[in-house]
Parts: sequence; structure tokens; C-alpha cells
Amino acid sequence: MDLVDAQQLCVAGPSGPEPHVKPETQVTTMLHNNFPRNIFQLERRMCKCRVQWTPVTEVWPSVFIGNEETAMDRVKLKEMGITHILNTVAYKEYLQGKIDTKAEYYQEMNITYYGVLVMDEHRFDISKDLFPASEFIHKALSNTENRLLVHCIDGVSRSATFFLAYLMIHHEMLLEDAIDHVIDKRWIRPNRDFLKQLITLNSNLVTQRKLQLRKQINTDKTKNGEEPVAQPVPEPFLLQLQDRLDECTLDCTPVTEVWPSVFIGNEETARNRAKLKGMGITHILNAAAVEKSLKISFEIPSKNSLKGKVNTGVAYYQGRSLNYYDVPAVDKCSFKVSEYFFPAAQFIHQALSNPENKVLVHCKRGISRSATLFLAYLMIHHDMMVEDAIDHVIEVRRIRPNIGFLKQLTILNSNLKSRRILQLKKDYS
Repeated sequence: MDLVDAQQLCVAGPSGPEPHVKPETQVTTMLHNNFPRNIFQLERRMCKCRVQWTPVTEVWPSVFIGNEETAMDRVKLKEMGITHILNTVAYKEYLQGKIDTKAEYYQEMNITYYGVLVMDEHRFDISKDLFPASEFIHKALSNTENRLLVHCIDGVSRSATFFLAYLMIHHEMLLEDAIDHVIDKRWIRPNRDFLKQLITLNSNLVTQRKLQLRKQINTDKTKNGEEPVAQPVPEPFLLQLQDRLDECTLDCTPVTEVWPSVFIGNEETARNRAKLKGMGITHILNAAAVEKSLKISFEIPSKNSLKGKVNTGVAYYQGRSLNYYDVPAVDKCSFKVSEYFFPAAQFIHQALSNPENKVLVHCKRGISRSATLFLAYLMIHHDMMVEDAIDHVIEVRRIRPNIGFLKQLTILNSNLKSRRILQLKKDYS
């Protein structure tokens, strides 16, 4: 762990670990020339952590980050119920800075072991190991009875880096959101080269997911090779939808239950953590999130970029067991909100698969962006026509999607209708 560099920005927690690596001899100013500004912003983010360093911490349900002492204590591992171990400092040729456990060390303990040889030093390439290690964690957690320890020497750099990568790969977290999650529970400090490689992973994952979304939306073909083609939306139909919305005589309210366990609300509701707790909210869909490109570059958003946005994010709900999903929609007719119809609908759908969950879908005022995404959910997962979905919502809440959003909902309506017709033809052929 590069504590020498880290101390230029902040001081370790009150019980910070003693590093087992040699101090860096490079001058700080030289380091600043060799690392992008993003890295120092991430380090400052980690400096916000106020928890004391401990030998081991549960950082995710059934996942622990720990140090060498924890990994070597077989009695403690048995008490913790550990079934899987990811050693990120596995022994190879020499022992300095390594933990020589291997699978044999845990014989007769029924522990599944995975070792990764990583040096906690600058210029060490960890990228090739991030995906297989993440897959090891993911497979371990597929069984709810399993418990996993991810460890290195101090449990602050290598082990933390691999767990952050797991959150990014398998839980679609942005890097800074993953960091926020972990530092809420444990003091960590990945070295700067590890952070640099995590930033690259972050950018690659976001690009990959955008391409997947475009493919899902633009090339959603049926198995027989046919593709639904949206017909042009006649203007009179859009005007009819607006007239339909105008028929609602309800007053605007901060939040409304528009479906069993689903609420549409405004920024005030989303920021009121006490109210969210009282409502029993477990999932939040922010339809007015800050543009992700800003987060990728880790820049401080300008006032202009925050206009009409609700800048909360995972960090805002630290300490709460909340699942968060953001959509950086802008309430403008030209904005392509349709790119987010399917992933947002899937987020709501998966949340409601557990009857104990409750979802808040919100934007700035709770009438346009959030309403649009919820209407899309009703159309996609409950086979409603756009006008039927509107009728359902305006019975309990006043909404007003802009004309551009209505047009995109109408196109979605046409595509879904065409797809269902093709499916019917296939079923009865």
C-alpha cells in the first residue's frame, strides 16, 4: 500500500495499519506528473472515510475484506463460517510481501481457495486478474450459505482493489460509487496504479454497457429474423395523449403510490432519508441523475450541468440498505429517453420480484421523467397500451411527460404491439 503518497492528501484512520512495503523514493511532484488528476480526486474521496482500520470487515453481505492475520487464523475463519478465500498476495517464488497459505493450508476446512499473485507496487498490471477474481466472488455468492474472505497483507490495497472491481463488473457500479460503498464500512487505500487501472475498467464497462443497450434497443429481432418497425407517430395522436393527461384534476403532490409498492416522487422526497425509511423504500430509480460522463472523469459538475438534476447517487444513501439505479435524463423534447426504457423497467421489475421491496421512481418534480419511465415499465412488463398506462397513473397522480417523451412512448407502444403480433403469429402457425 502506498501510504507515503496517501499521506500527502490525508491521514490514515486512528488505528491505521503498518504498511509492509518499502517507502516510495519518488518525489510527490513527479508522481503528480505521472498520474491523471482523477486519481487524486479518488484519493480525496477515500480520505472522507472516518472508520478505523480493523483486521477484517464485512463489506457486502457474506463478503469480508481482511488482513494476513485473519487469513492465517484458521480458528477465526471457522468461527466466521468462511467457505471461500481469495488471496490477492499468493506466494510464488519468495515470501516478502506474500502470504504462503495456498489451498493446502486450509485442508480439512472445506474451504474453496483462489490465489492471485499481485505486487502492491506501481506499474504492476492487475487488469488480467480482475475478471477471473470477480467471477470467483460471483460464483461463491451464488450460494447464499457461502461466506467469502478477500485478503492481502493489510486488507487495504490489493484486496480492496479486487473487491471494487467485483462491484463494478457484477453490480454495475461506477468506480466512485463502489468506493463510497466500501469506505462506509472499511478504511481502504489502493495504490495509484491500481486506481488508474480501475478507472480504465470503469470507462470500458460503461462503454460496453452503452453498446449493449443500443444493441438491445436497435436490433431487438425475433428468432425468425423479423424485426418490428415503428410507424411514424401521427401528431393528432400525440395531442390526444396530451388531452388525456389534461383530464387529470388531481393536485401535484410530493409522492404518490402509483402501483403496489411503487411510488413516483420529487427531489424533496428523494432527499428526505428519514421519510424514505418511514416509507420502507428499498430501491430508488433516479430519473434525473447527473450525466455519467461527468462521473467517469471524476470532475466536479458545474452549476449548469446540475440544472434540472438530482445529484444524490449511492453515496447519498450510505448506511441504508438501498439499491440505487440512475438515469441521466434531461427534461427536453429532444432527449432520447427511450435508450433507458428497458433497463429502467427491468430494474423496477426485478425489485418487485420480492414482495417486501418498495421502489421510489423520482426526478426533479415527479411529473415528466420519472412518470415516463414508469409508463414504459407498465407497457413492457404489464402489456399495457400507452393510453391505458396513462389512464392508470393519472387516476392517482398528476403527471405531464413532455411531447418528445410522449412521442418515444408511442414508438415503444408500436414496437411492443408489432412484437406481440409476431409472437401470436408464431404461436398459432
